[in-house]
Amino acid sequence: MKRNISLILFLLCASILYAQNIESFVRSQIATYPQLRLLDIYKSSFQDYMGAEHLVSNRQSVEAYLDEELKTTTLDELLPWYAEPCGTEGRYVRVSIRTIKENILSKEALLDAFIRSANQDKRPTVNEWKEKWQEMMLSIDRMHLNLPHYDEDKQFIERILSEGKYAISHSPEYREAYRPHYRIIARDIFNKEIKPLINKSMIVRIAEIEVHPQYLEDYLRAAKNVGAESVKHEPGVICIFPMQMKEDKNQIRIIEIYRSQTAYESHLKTEHFLTYKQGTLHMVKSLRLLDQIPLDADSMGFIFRKMNSEK
Repeated sequence: MKRNISLILFLLCASILYAQNIESFVRSQIATYPQLRLLDIYKSSFQDYMGAEHLVSNRQSVEAYLDEELKTTTLDELLPWYAEPCGTEGRYVRVSIRTIKENILSKEALLDAFIRSANQDKRPTVNEWKEKWQEMMLSIDRMHLNLPHYDEDKQFIERILSEGKYAISHSPEYREAYRPHYRIIARDIFNKEIKPLINKSMIVRIAEIEVHPQYLEDYLRAAKNVGAESVKHEPGVICIFPMQMKEDKNQIRIIEIYRSQTAYESHLKTEHFLTYKQGTLHMVKSLRLLDQIPLDADSMGFIFRKMNSEK
């Protein structure tokens, strides 16, 4: 009897955690992509469960399609991230073609990882995915989301699944707002081959600054302004976070995180940085730039996403 009760409690807890995981994923997607529809939540979810939408047998045609994307897409059109996990489990990862354009990855490296990811595993059946999605929809429906075309999208998804299909495109609203250009990479391949190159390209630094006391208030305003403007307007700037030491208010520390050397060099040419630099030269008594090695670069995305979701 006790064993049965324990099993029931375990299954109940597992069900609650699963529902919370789905809710967290959905709310994170909405916070990151406010123009999305249920179609886009579905797409990310089936990508996580099924992987790429089809097996790849013709490398030449896949390469030609990628070449066309690279040729017709500018950096300004691309989403700011290099990679983001799909779905609730992160079995697959979306890797942006931004990684190629910013010379983080070679075209051949991303293409090869994509093809191997598409062909490596035995694909789950559509019926298996259909059951999975129906479980997810129980939690999503309970969230009472105010998404556009929700009922229409829900019925459309049910219809294609009943026809033995599963793959769909992003919604027109999502494509217009976010211009998605990425490839689906299996988590094991991503962790081993792609992620180290992305992490290696990142610049993490602490600036140690001492300010002349008579200019302190002016400097604080300038530092706050350049930090806010950089994060707001530059996709490659993850963080510029100025801080003032409690025991010595003339001592300033700034945490700087840039996605890549390219992003950092672009930052140095911006009007807001040049205004800050030229306007504060006489205020700064000393400056040291200390480059850092992130011990867990993966956690950065979760930290900033958590801060955003708790606002």
